[in-house]
Amino acid sequence: MTAAVVYSEQIGAIRTITLDRPHVLNAIDDALLEGLAEEFLAAARDPDCRVVILRGAGRVFCAGGDVADMPSLRTETDYRTRRLAAEQAVARAVRELDRPLVAQIHGAAIGGGCVLAALCDLRVAATDTRFSLPETAYGTTASLGGIFMLTRIVGLGRAFELLYLGERFTAERAFEIGLVNRVVDAIDLDAEVSRLATRLADQFPREMMLTRRAILDGLDLEFSLAARLETEAAMTAHLSGDVVEGFKRARVRMRASKGNHS
Repeated sequence: MTAAVVYSEQIGAIRTITLDRPHVLNAIDDALLEGLAEEFLAAARDPDCRVVILRGAGRVFCAGGDVADMPSLRTETDYRTRRLAAEQAVARAVRELDRPLVAQIHGAAIGGGCVLAALCDLRVAATDTRFSLPETAYGTTASLGGIFMLTRIVGLGRAFELLYLGERFTAERAFEIGLVNRVVDAIDLDAEVSRLATRLADQFPREMMLTRRAILDGLDLEFSLAARLETEAAMTAHLSGDVVEGFKRARVRMRASKGNHS
């Protein structure tokens, strides 16, 4: 299952983890989350791995949650024990990685895709990338550790704006608000990320690990509580039933978008 949706390859000290559902724009389902957690844990266990890159196969980095994987069809127990547990497993695996984690972002980083990028230590985006966090318009809330990280990356006011309004914004705007560290032309994205990862891999690994731990642990000693609060918010949104209407509207927008490009 994991090999079908997420795969990794390592060249020297740099491991690249790739979301591999290009036919659905790397949309997030249970299998992808489980595969990601496994890959991050594998990277953490590998003494030869000094840097991890997260990227997406195909046209975009990640288009967010899979519309076909409607949480409204699940029981409360299944949604809590499978989807939300898998999301928190990814967040914990990233937190405990002890290696620099670089997001290589292109095309789109929508919803959960934007959150996956936010979980990374450094983010490099192609100029053509579009971002948004439209969860509230879908009748749900951001999870995967996203509220915790976004607030600390862009600040309280920006986090409210991004999460409340769900508006799309450019890579340049993402750079302006601190959501991404670098913006480069799409043709230069691979090379720029490779250069950055090589520089990181050349640093002393123990000091990099200690620095990463100090930064993340210093954010908030109550991370576990924040994660539980996010989980409860996601569960409350799921039980409200608004997600059914949210995904109906999403399908309408998708059909309209396809019609405009036909």
